Amino acid sequence: KLYSTYLYRNLHIYRLDKELRTFRHEWLRVDLVVENHGYVPALMLAFRDMPDRLPVYRENRQLCSIRGRSRIHVTWYVYCSIRGLWTLGPALVQGSDPLGLFPFSITTNETSTLFVYPARRNAFLNISGGIPLGSRQSPNPLDEDLTRYRSLRPYTAGDELHRINWKASAHGTAGIVVNEYEATGTFPLMIVLNRNCAAYPLVKRGTYSERAIEIAAALTLMAAREKQDVGIFITDPVSVIMPGTWASIPILERLAALPEEAPESGQSCVPMVLEQARRLRYGTRVMYVGANCSDEEYLLLNSLKRYRFSLEYCILDEHQLPALVPGNSRRYNISEETGDLTWFS
Repeated sequence: KLYSTYLYRNLHIYRLDKELRTFRHEWLRVDLVVENHGYVPALMLAFRDMPDRLPVYRENRQLCSIRGRSRIHVTWYVYCSIRGLWTLGPALVQGSDPLGLFPFSITTNETSTLFVYPARRNAFLNISGGIPLGSRQSPNPLDEDLTRYRSLRPYTAGDELHRINWKASAHGTAGIVVNEYEATGTFPLMIVLNRNCAAYPLVKRGTYSERAIEIAAALTLMAAREKQDVGIFITDPVSVIMPGTWASIPILERLAALPEEAPESGQSCVPMVLEQARRLRYGTRVMYVGANCSDEEYLLLNSLKRYRFSLEYCILDEHQLPALVPGNSRRYNISEETGDLTWFS
């Protein structure tokens, strides 16, 4: 009994990660540490971790032994087949004395939050009209961003006076030097995710709803690759993240937490989109993702162009694609073979 009591007081379980993130249909490794602060060894401990309601996992139950004043790393794997926000834990360690007369059980209160993002898709959209896709390097020196300092260079005839760095010129030995800035073109991307599934066929309603979320995640990843400010507007429930440089992670977390079954509100998202458009910056690229709109809704969305926005559509139902979108806006569709977002028309 003294041996079991001593181990019970000196065994501790720690999680290496408070938050875990991965994409749907991928395996994820979970790491924990079991420490023995005592001087006697712990023999044949039974370790188990709870994988919440995720259906597929492996090695979450193991047998291990720990020497005195040492630690071991316990690793198990979970297959994230369902998008959502999950909780891993609590972890449980069971042991006993060598004779098995006085068993004990230790449960840790620490848990890990698991964000399962939508399935990983690729989005490769063409650039039209000379508008660059995001904050990318530009060969034109007229596109210099005065908020992005790059380096210093010696003064040459013709340089403007406001470019001179007087402090560096006074302390340096190279004479008068001027500031150089990054030449970029910044055009934010605003994703409009229409979660109203009433316009979809009843048979494929769940499939289209999940695919719309995957497209929104693919566009977010594309913007992150291009170092582009990205934001999202989600209907049912209404959620808005304004375009920002570091908004990709909050957007993916918000998409992961969306319920699987979208409500059938029957309300148009266009009035809410028009209201939020007043807060967007000049030249924002608005990408609509969802079901096919009515002619009246297309005309209302086309009015966004008076704010100098670039308006594009990703219609998911391939059987209801409009023959012509007002304003000659571009449309995209999902490739059934690869699941990637490609240019449609």
